[in-house]
Amino acid sequence: MKATPVRLKVLEVLSATHLALSPSELEASFSKVDRITLYRTLKDFEEAGMIHKIIDTDGVTRFAFCNDDCPDATHTEDHVHFNCKKCHKMFCLAHVQTPSLQLPDGFSSTGINTVVHGVCKHCA
Repeated sequence: MKATPVRLKVLEVLSATHLALSPSELEASFSKVDRITLYRTLKDFEEAGMIHKIIDTDGVTRFAFCNDDCPDATHTEDHVHFNCKKCHKMFCLAHVQTPSLQLPDGFSSTGINTVVHGVCKHCA
């Protein structure tokens, strides 16, 4: 993947935070950015396994940096996300593993997305 100013800025912002950010929040970190370029960048990064996607309580898609390399679009970095109902921030709890599940015969998992809802330590 070619290093472009938009790609570098998205990586810089996402790697510097423990939050999952919406495209709008990422867009606010730029002085000027083409929205289509930003969305393409997010799609390319997700397909490359560099970021993962989370849907918050309000249905907003958010993106977070993968701490480990995930192969292609198969994100193996299973961890819990925390969605604060007061500040509406989505935190990656990288050191909290997702619970293991025993699926019925014939079912196969491609990933687990665990979101805990509540109040974060900053809003408590």
